[in-house]
Amino acid sequence: MISLRRRDLIASGVVLATAGRGVPLTWARTQAPAAAGAGPPALVRLSANENPYGPGPRAREALLGAVNESNRYAMDAYAKLIDAIAAHEGLARDRVVLGSGSGELLHMCALAFAERGEIVSAWPTFSQLMTFGEKVGATHVRVPLDAAHAHDLSALAAVVTARTSLVYVCNPNNPTGTVIAADTLREFCTSVAAKALVVVDEAYVDLAAPGATASMLPLVEAGANLVVLRTFSKTHGLAGLRIGYALARTDVAAKLRRLQMAFPNTLGLHAARASLTDTAFLDDVRRRIAADRARLVAACGALGIVTAQPHGNFVFMHVGMPSDDFRQRLRAEGIEVGRAFDGYPDWSRVTVGTSAENDAFIAALRRVRLASGTIPA
Repeated sequence: MISLRRRDLIASGVVLATAGRGVPLTWARTQAPAAAGAGPPALVRLSANENPYGPGPRAREALLGAVNESNRYAMDAYAKLIDAIAAHEGLARDRVVLGSGSGELLHMCALAFAERGEIVSAWPTFSQLMTFGEKVGATHVRVPLDAAHAHDLSALAAVVTARTSLVYVCNPNNPTGTVIAADTLREFCTSVAAKALVVVDEAYVDLAAPGATASMLPLVEAGANLVVLRTFSKTHGLAGLRIGYALARTDVAAKLRRLQMAFPNTLGLHAARASLTDTAFLDDVRRRIAADRARLVAACGALGIVTAQPHGNFVFMHVGMPSDDFRQRLRAEGIEVGRAFDGYPDWSRVTVGTSAENDAFIAALRRVRLASGTIPA
């Protein structure tokens, strides 16, 4: 029998800080030293919109405590997380649906509500719901973003017909980072929800600039035909543990719940519940990401690079060369950035990393611009 000792887990980087014991938050990312002959260091990963700071101290403590429960099915932890989310959001527990990341919930939405055969969304946007919907027979109606790289709500509303099953809105939008003003989005959702289910993906809403937008949760509370999606992958830093949740009126939640495809993992359930209460960590993450996001935008401006107005943990920038070429040039500099997106052949999505990672990216970006002759030496 293998015995997991606390000091071994601490040494391997599972715990960087201990919650509730007066220990300061530790932000350095620890990793084991590379073995001899292990090859070049890994790329700086600014491609997947991950939280570079990882889980907070309370989540790390919960992970440590849950290791010895990993041989058990986590029915109790599942129920407790639903209770905690319901209390946190001010909803009855039967309006909360858990998923293995918001990805599973997006699939559940497509399965549950694609019976009329048509899904409407802005384009480009986060594509997982629509891609899965097409696999199960739905048609995807794409509506181009407006000149500011944001949702064109008038154009979206205009294509909703009796055939439309579902309208997907990602706010802030991925990959552009733009947001919809709260009143405008609320009016759109209220109108369209009378015709089709509206799914509002709020994966990045906690990172938006204050006052720029707002959650559509009040519409769920009022009984609208609407689903709000949230995730623990971004601000909470738990992307690898795959925990997300949907908020909806009781009948919509029940329909989704019947289509759950997998049971969330034990460690993720414990970490997510602990992270909900880790306000110091969450506030600090938001502050750090906002500050470095502004720094990236300023650096782009100094280099003559236009950006969409960012409200997530990434910046969408007009790099002035084919996206794949830019990606390869950055890889040669030791940095991984996002893939190409439809309609934006010479733009790139770059995740906000740690300040040191962002320093490395800004320096590499300047070298690439110099090498391409875009800016003078």
